[in-house]
Amino acid sequence: MQIELGGRSLDATDRCLVMGILNVATDSPVSGSVVPVGDAPRRAERLRDAGASIIDVGAQSTSTGAAQISPDEEIARVAPVVESVVAEGHLVSVDTWTSSVARAAVQAGAHLINDITGADPETVSVAVETGTPIAIMHMRGRPQRHREADHEYHNVASEVRRYLEQRAGEIKTAGAPDVWIDPGFQFGRGLEDNLRLLLDLPDLANLGYPVLISASRKGFLAELLGHGELRSHDAQGRPGMLEATIAFNVLAAWLGAHVVRVHDVEEVAWALNVSSAARELQRAVLSARAR
Repeated sequence: MQIELGGRSLDATDRCLVMGILNVATDSPVSGSVVPVGDAPRRAERLRDAGASIIDVGAQSTSTGAAQISPDEEIARVAPVVESVVAEGHLVSVDTWTSSVARAAVQAGAHLINDITGADPETVSVAVETGTPIAIMHMRGRPQRHREADHEYHNVASEVRRYLEQRAGEIKTAGAPDVWIDPGFQFGRGLEDNLRLLLDLPDLANLGYPVLISASRKGFLAELLGHGELRSHDAQGRPGMLEATIAFNVLAAWLGAHVVRVHDVEEVAWALNVSSAARELQRAVLSARAR
């Protein structure tokens, strides 16, 4: 798949692209990802050198119990960072669920709106009016309160896939240039649900939209490692979180994800080279058999 973004064509046919997290929030669960606004361009350069094709800028933590900041404060943190990072030649997405913040970020040069709520009508209007691609995610409940949502699914994979297909179609019909889809790992899911969503990635990718996943250092990985059910904040000090993040993202890439959003860009990017080489060879072998 060729992904068009910011006037560039990104090849995600046999390789999975890396979106590097650049956090200007104050209370992210992964404290090492947080940078002062003035240091953002240097961090973005390091992320690109480490293997990030896209820099994801956000100022509002989605974690349960995170501080809620006003749209004006979010804009004050995000907009100057987007502007400075874009000026250095980076492709930039803005991680926000607030339409006014999305608009300000696009005006500052952002190339993608990354809205975990599935994009409310006002955010869709920003994408349509400005001709900006938008990434949408499936979630139950609201950001910072998703643990309060009903976690019971009859079939989590088919429900998420149907929702994303319908919502993406609606947004395309409304006039957005491109829509990316994200199944929403961790958000209102049990451990088995997250694994079912992972295994459903081939069918999700077959919908024809770029598939973005964000599972980096999330609490369900700690549970998968046997540390118990933990919030993302509490999971970070547990052994194996980096290794679990690498493994999960490599599996996601092999199963069809086009872009992975991660904190540990260099480590994940190196690991993805292995899956990319295997996918490329697999495609060549299948092509030869078909002739």
